[in-house]
Amino acid sequence: MTRMIAIAVVAGLAVGVLAGFLWWGTAANRTRDELRTLQTQKADEVKGLQDKLKKTEEELQSERERRGRLEQALSQGKK
Repeated sequence: MTRMIAIAVVAGLAVGVLAGFLWWGTAANRTRDELRTLQTQKADEVKGLQDKLKKTEEELQSERERRGRLEQALSQGKK
């Protein structure tokens, strides 16, 4: 009888440890998936901001060139 109780206790512990390990694994997987999702979102945001920055820099350069041409035209008119 005590042998059956010992086997039942060991089997119960084994099932408990296995269930705990599987539960911990699903939580770790869920956290890893959430992290990947956040990294992807942030990478997309960074890409969008880089594109916006490049467009703004191009517009600024265009305005600088336009201003230079205007200043040159004005300086020629004064001479």
